[in-house]
Amino acid sequence: MYADMAALSVYLMAALLCYVWATQEKSVLKAREKTNVTLQTGETLLNAESVWTFGAETPNMRIATIMRGKEVKNDYGEIFKDRLLIDHHTGSLTIIQVKTSDTGKYQFQSIGTKILMRVFHLIVYSFIPAPSIAISPSVCNSSSSSVTVECSVHNSRELMLSWYRGKESLKKTSSPKLTTLTLSLEVDPSYGDNYSCVAENPVERKTTRLSEEDILLGYAENSSWCQNEATIRLIISAAVALVLFLLLVDHIRL
Repeated sequence: MYADMAALSVYLMAALLCYVWATQEKSVLKAREKTNVTLQTGETLLNAESVWTFGAETPNMRIATIMRGKEVKNDYGEIFKDRLLIDHHTGSLTIIQVKTSDTGKYQFQSIGTKILMRVFHLIVYSFIPAPSIAISPSVCNSSSSSVTVECSVHNSRELMLSWYRGKESLKKTSSPKLTTLTLSLEVDPSYGDNYSCVAENPVERKTTRLSEEDILLGYAENSSWCQNEATIRLIISAAVALVLFLLLVDHIRL
């Protein structure tokens, strides 16, 4: 009889834990590095024992414990040293000056008058520098007045690099494998300074505008280069023609 009761208790406890796990609230939070993030439990703790755990994939490392709403014990070591604040009444966790390495899953569990469980998926994004724009050498084309420009920015998590003309998106690129994202575009000087390059992720956006002076300067440089290239080609063609003429004269003489 006692064995049956013990087995039933274990079964009921397992079923309760499965129910709590299935019905737990899951939240996704996104933040920029070096900001403060608070994980809200949305509860008031009364005579409860609570624990926060963390992990990149599975939250299995204990980082804080709350004993009946009073004593707080930190177990985080050097990872979150001096960067955690605990609300004794609600159990909410604040992370000071978050880092990209803080990205992962945070789990809150509390046992008191009721059993609580909350899971938070925190994603921390790197600071985005302003993208840089440079004039690229163009292929000479007498029928075209466009200038090729190249935008670049240091790559980071979920970063997208785009070219805009006004509010119109022209081109975009994204790749988690590259250290630097680059995106080239042929611009028409007649549109003036209506072009801009944008680097953005889900929490931040940086824009660099292409000035009309840079476009005109690039067009002038490319035109000058094309003229020089045409002159060089003419000189080379004349030299080749002269060599062929001398060879023909020498052949006739022989």
